[in-house]
Amino acid sequence: MSRVTAIISALVICIIVCLSWAVNHYRDNAITYKAQRDKNARELKLANSTITDMQVR
Repeated sequence: MSRVTAIISALVICIIVCLSWAVNHYRDNAITYKAQRDKNARELKLANSTITDMQVR
């Protein structure tokens, strides 16, 4: 019985480690994506305001 408990415990620990790695990986990707999105949104807003300013002149 002790051997079965050890195997089950090892599997549970392995699953927890794998899930935590996956969450950390996708969280980092989400943070990078958000930074890129915000940067591009700022650049687009600046470009649109420049175009509007040129059209007014």
